[in-house]
Amino acid sequence: MTMHAPHVPASPRKQYSGSKLQRAGYSAAALVIMAGTLIRLGLAALLDPGIDEAYAVAVTTQWQLSWFDHPPMAFWWVKAMREIAEPFFGEDVPMLVLRLPFVFAFSITSVVMFDLTNHRWGPRAGLWMVLALSLAPFFMVSAGSWLVPDGPLVLFLSLTARLLDRILFSVRTPASESRLWLAAGLTLGLAGLSKYHALLFVVGAAAFILATPHRRRLMMPAPWMAAAIAGLVTSPVLIWNVQHDWVSFLFQSSRGVGSGGPNWSGLARSVVGQAVYLGPWTLIAALAATISVLGVSSARAGPAAFLAALGLPSVILFTAVPLWGGDALPHWQMPGWLFLLPILGHAVALVETRRHQPHRAAKGFTVAAAAVLALAICAVALIRYMPPSSSLIARLGLETFLVESLTWRGLADNLAERGLLPTPTPVTTPPDRPLVLAFSWVEASRLAEALGPRATVLVFGDGPRGFAFLADPAAWTGRDVLFIGRPNAFARALGMARPHFNRIDRQAPVAVEIGNQILFEAEVAIGRNLKSRYPLPYPRR
Repeated sequence: MTMHAPHVPASPRKQYSGSKLQRAGYSAAALVIMAGTLIRLGLAALLDPGIDEAYAVAVTTQWQLSWFDHPPMAFWWVKAMREIAEPFFGEDVPMLVLRLPFVFAFSITSVVMFDLTNHRWGPRAGLWMVLALSLAPFFMVSAGSWLVPDGPLVLFLSLTARLLDRILFSVRTPASESRLWLAAGLTLGLAGLSKYHALLFVVGAAAFILATPHRRRLMMPAPWMAAAIAGLVTSPVLIWNVQHDWVSFLFQSSRGVGSGGPNWSGLARSVVGQAVYLGPWTLIAALAATISVLGVSSARAGPAAFLAALGLPSVILFTAVPLWGGDALPHWQMPGWLFLLPILGHAVALVETRRHQPHRAAKGFTVAAAAVLALAICAVALIRYMPPSSSLIARLGLETFLVESLTWRGLADNLAERGLLPTPTPVTTPPDRPLVLAFSWVEASRLAEALGPRATVLVFGDGPRGFAFLADPAAWTGRDVLFIGRPNAFARALGMARPHFNRIDRQAPVAVEIGNQILFEAEVAIGRNLKSRYPLPYPRR
C-alpha cells in the first residue's frame, strides 16, 4: 500500500462529505468498540493474572501515595475495587472484578481516539484507527484489561491529546481556550500519576509547540497554569519519592542502562517484539504513513505532525536502548504507537476516497489479524480448560512459560493438608497470619495470589520491589516462617537466609497443579525462630 502524506486543509473533513464509506464509518466503529469491550470482558474472565497483575494485587494491601515500580494510579484502581468488592466476595476478590475498571477505561480510550481521528479526518479514518487499535494484541489484552499502568496511562494521554488538538487546531475564544488548557493540565497530571512515560509525551508536545507557529500560545498564562496543575496532580509521586530517598526514580532511570557496546540481539528482540505486540502490518503501515507526514513541509505544523511528535519520542528512545548495551522491553514503546495509529487511519481513508471503495489490502490484513487473535484466544482457552499433560509440557518445553503465566493452583490446599497452612478460613488480622517468604518478587507475587488472605508473603532477597514497603518481617521475630520457591535456586537462597534463624528445616516438596497433572513441585522449608529481618536494599521510612 502506498502511503500519502495526510494533507490538512482549512476544513479537514470536507473531502469526506457525502461518501457512503464515510457515513458507514460511524456505525462500524461503534460496533468494533462494543465488540472489543465484550471480547476483553471475556478475556478478563478467562485469563489467569500475569506476573505483573499478581504483583499489583499483592502490594495493594494498603493505601500509599505511590509505589516502588510505578506511580500509583493503577494500584489505586486495584485497591479501590478490592474495597468496593470485599463486602460481596470477601478478601479474595475475583480477578474479573478487579479488571473491570481497566476494561472499561480502554473502551473510553477507544472512543476518545476515534473522536480525535474523526474530528480531523472523518469517520472512515476513525474506523481504521479503531480497528488497528482493537486488533493490536498489546492494546486488546494488556492495556485493555490487565491490572497494569498502561491502561490508565493511554486513557489520560488520549484525553490530553484530544484537548491539545482542540486547542492547537481549532479557532476558539480566549476564555474557551483557557478552559481547555486547564483541563489538559488535569488529564496530563493524571497520566503522570499512571506511568512515568507521560514525561515523553510532554517532551513531544513541547517540541512540537516550540518548533511551530503554535509557540505564540505560550505567551498566554493558560499553558503555564496547566503545567502547574499537572505538577500539583502528580505531587503524590514526588512526595513518596522524597520520603523514600528517590528510590522509584532511581530504579526506573537505571532500567535499560547497559555497557559493552551495542546489543544487536536486544535490538532485534525489541523490533520483533513491537511487531508482535502491535501487529506486523500495523507497525509497518503506521511507520510509513508517519514518515510520509514528516516528509511534507506544509504538513509539519498540522495535526498529523502533532500526533507524530507525541508518539515518536517513546518509540525512538526505547527502540534505541539496545544500541548502548541495554535491553528494552517491547511494551515500553506501545504508548507512542497509540498516537501513530490515527495517521495510519487517515492514510488508509485517503486511498479509499480516491478509489471510492474499501482498501483491499488493509481489509485483508485486518481479517488476518482478527483470525490470528482468535486462534490465540482459543489456544489460551484450551490451556485453561483442557490443560496439556505433564509429558506434553516437557516435550514442548512449556514448563517455564506455564509456571510464570498461570496461577499456582493446588498449592494452598496441598500446604494445608500437610499442616503447613491454616484452613481456608482466614485469620482476620495480617500480623496473626503465617509469614511465607520467597526469594524473588516474581515468586512472591505468585505465592500471594495462590495463598490469598491465608498468609502474609514477603521477600528475602536483593530485589523485593514493592514487597519491601509492606509488612516488616521484624514483626515476626521469635516465630517460625515458611519458605516456598521454585527448585532451581532454592537451596542457594536458603543458605543466604540461614543466619537470620536458629535453624532451617527442609520439608518435602509440595505440588503445584495444572488440571489433574503436576506442573512442578515447589520447594518448602521452615525457618525456626526468626532472629532478625533480611536487610532491605531500599530505604524504608
